[in-house]
Amino acid sequence: MPQVVLYASMSLDGFATGPDDDLSVLHGWAFGDTTMQMHPQVGNEFLNAGAVIFGARTLRAGDAAWAGEDVFPMPVFVPTHEAREPVIRNGSLFTFVDSAEDALTQAVQAAGDRDVYIMGSPNVAQQLFSAGTVDAVELAITGVLLGSGIKLFDHLAHTPIRLQPTRVIPSRGITHVRYDVQH
Repeated sequence: MPQVVLYASMSLDGFATGPDDDLSVLHGWAFGDTTMQMHPQVGNEFLNAGAVIFGARTLRAGDAAWAGEDVFPMPVFVPTHEAREPVIRNGSLFTFVDSAEDALTQAVQAAGDRDVYIMGSPNVAQQLFSAGTVDAVELAITGVLLGSGIKLFDHLAHTPIRLQPTRVIPSRGITHVRYDVQH
């Protein structure tokens, strides 16, 4: 059965971005830092997703890192308050929608029988967690204490949310931890 999976990089002190939205420390594998590496199993699961959701801040931050690469072989849905027409960037279709809930509805429809991934985007993740729609969490925990930035789980409407760990995969500079959300 398809799942809605939050995939996020996070520092040991819970930040999903550093100060000034800096992602370079947490996403060294994407920015060319050879001391970090996404585990191939986790990467393959992500690339087999049927759709991706992430916020406008993640889109802006990723633009520089992705440059001309075709990063997303699946449709991407971006909740934003700016009315925008869909665009194709580097072979990937980006559809802009009014809310996180609209993004999820359209992503589930587009994904069919495959998983939907929420990529990073603390604000979007918090909204979808609060709505009770996240089934699993895949964290890429980076061995760094950032001290400030944007926390991944700072504003949740309903707590506690119980998570059951299902796997731990150490990789180069990252520890991948997967949890099932206990609904």
